[in-house]
Amino acid sequence: MAHIVAIVNQKGGVGKTTVCRTLASMLSQKGKKVLLIDMDAQQTLSTITGIMKDRFDEETPSIYHVLMNQIPLKDAILHGEDFDFVKSDYRLYSYSGTPLLTKEQATSFQGDPDGLYDFVMQNLRRQNDPMTDDRHKLRRELDSVSEYYDFILLDTNPDLDAASVSVLLAAPKTHVLIPAFPEESSRQAIIALYNTIQTILENDLTQRINILGILISRFERNNISKRYLSYLDATAKNMNTILFETLIPKSVLISESMALKQTIFDRKKSAPIINEYWEFYNEFMERIALSEKEN
Repeated sequence: MAHIVAIVNQKGGVGKTTVCRTLASMLSQKGKKVLLIDMDAQQTLSTITGIMKDRFDEETPSIYHVLMNQIPLKDAILHGEDFDFVKSDYRLYSYSGTPLLTKEQATSFQGDPDGLYDFVMQNLRRQNDPMTDDRHKLRRELDSVSEYYDFILLDTNPDLDAASVSVLLAAPKTHVLIPAFPEESSRQAIIALYNTIQTILENDLTQRINILGILISRFERNNISKRYLSYLDATAKNMNTILFETLIPKSVLISESMALKQTIFDRKKSAPIINEYWEFYNEFMERIALSEKEN
């Protein structure tokens, strides 16, 4: 069964998409079967992989269609040479789950208050049952394809909306990787994310969320960055996780690769940032292995 890894941070612009795309490429190069899912309504991951042709395409199967119960996940998977992919949709901005009652449904029950009451109560029971509710919809869909992959990576919105919460619940044990910048706003976003995770765990004793660690995803060697490394290290310890030793440097190679819809490995065979990413990969796999031993 696949390891489900959510790349999450409430703050935007911290390199989640770049980390997700690069990690998928490295896993593929190591012979792992990977499914990449774009859960961000901004669709950056779908764009840089060359999947997205039209931002307002509402016909091509996407994760939005899956969450809205229009198609099963297997029908939204696009098969590539290096990894498989599920594209995003701009309508994820407005996704909040299935409503208890739509206007059309309410109209259909005019003159039938008992029927309306029964219908609403049935939907309420459905939304509170992990076997049918919206919060666990993504988990149920991933269960149906997990056996075909070694890793399933999910790129998330820079916000803890309904779609992002469903990602945290995407597996009985969800792995969380947190890209961050060494700055205060990023640290505060991590603390807010951790508080959300704790709330989820307090309300669902069967759920496990394993925070793999905090990854500095665009490091600049200056005094402010170095100071915040110590702050983020302390934050990680308070969350019972780690600050990865690898510091991914800020690099023009990243922006060039994204603009050309390539990976950093397509652009260059060797560069400091490529070496750093492989060092991170080794740390990442060690954290995954440690998690398996704790099962």
